Amino acid sequence: MTVPARPLRVLRPAEVPAGADPAEAEAIAQVARARAELPTLDQTAFDCYLGFLVSKLDATTEADPVAVLASLLCAAGVHLGQGPHVRAGDDPHPLLVWPLIVGRTSAGRKGTSWSTARRLIAATDPDFHRDNIKSGLSSGEGLAERFAIKDDDDPSELEHRDLRLMVMEAEWGGVMAKMRREGNSLSAILRSAWEGGDLSTLTVTARVAPNSHVGILAHITPQEFRAKISDSDLAGGTYNRFLPLAVARSKFLPFSQGADPTVLEKLGREFATRLSAGSELGTLGFTDDAAALWRALYIEFSTDTHERPQVEQFISRAVPNCLRIAAIHAALDGEPAIQPAHLRAAAALVRYSIDSARAIFTDTDTPARLIAWIAEAGQTGRTRKEITTGFFGGNTKAQQISAVLDPLVTSGLLVRTTRPRADGKPGRGTEVYTARAPDRTN
Repeated sequence: MTVPARPLRVLRPAEVPAGADPAEAEAIAQVARARAELPTLDQTAFDCYLGFLVSKLDATTEADPVAVLASLLCAAGVHLGQGPHVRAGDDPHPLLVWPLIVGRTSAGRKGTSWSTARRLIAATDPDFHRDNIKSGLSSGEGLAERFAIKDDDDPSELEHRDLRLMVMEAEWGGVMAKMRREGNSLSAILRSAWEGGDLSTLTVTARVAPNSHVGILAHITPQEFRAKISDSDLAGGTYNRFLPLAVARSKFLPFSQGADPTVLEKLGREFATRLSAGSELGTLGFTDDAAALWRALYIEFSTDTHERPQVEQFISRAVPNCLRIAAIHAALDGEPAIQPAHLRAAAALVRYSIDSARAIFTDTDTPARLIAWIAEAGQTGRTRKEITTGFFGGNTKAQQISAVLDPLVTSGLLVRTTRPRADGKPGRGTEVYTARAPDRTN
């Protein structure tokens, strides 16, 4: 049965401790500003067993709860193995989810999120933590080699091989650079790995690797990702396997020493029990109520939303990602059929991922370009509606637009006024932005 998550707490500027010195107050304010720039997350994403685990760890870590959730999601899918799976048409889908954690170098606390999740994973299954979590992707052949059948392998033991591998890459930018080298087959092998299948190669040193179960957890900054990704990379189909998630530091904890070991031990025991039971499941179906909800979600996530081409390519596998996430939630609850609660939690995370993809492909020079675009209108300025549709293309949420506009107004680079209604009637007027005239010196 699903365990409801406890609401996750984020320290706000109003919560600055009494007597805090100016430096500490500014650090806390920076956390709040960084989080204000993130897309809006429906807390339903945490209404699942993994969300419950995140809530138990949240008070002692500065990591973004989304990043911890995604890390555990990736690890759980790998740990469950090839038994539990879902079908989409003729295709079987392993419960593999590949989070791409995107956050700024310091403010993102990406490494902190992995440290938090890793401690729980180690408490849950020390052997899995030691033997099945690796780093260092470099070539397709190297990955295939891990699953290759050797000539001297005992055929009677092959079916009992442990094919589970979680790859944790804290510097995904380096892997991206390797994938773009001429002759590197890593992209092609990764596409096969996401399917959970055959990684065999026909290179000079041929490898027979008919089965695999690989999960990938990748960390990168938005600036590095934008700098290293190309349209051909996105069109190639590797990155639409990933689940992009924008993250930021969640709170200011200068004295935290992480979760209490006794708490980790208790959580780990229960987590291990759920993983063991879930691994015995086979094909997961839907309850009747979940089937009706899935029909609606299938339409939502497979309908063309006229996104920018980069975003469209990035999120084109939202349907199978949602299905896989929901199935992991069901397996951890020991349920042979996906229930509506599992789908709602999965859909909330996928929607956040879609919004994250939009945010990732927002240029770092957006404020400067926006100021220049508004300045072109002179003293007439640009209305909020014009900015939403003309500059942001109508695909950006109001909160994200405000996150760009408000600091520019506060700093005096833009002036915000309200134009009375044209019909002279009372009511809310039109919000207008003009660019400040440049400073001039004689």
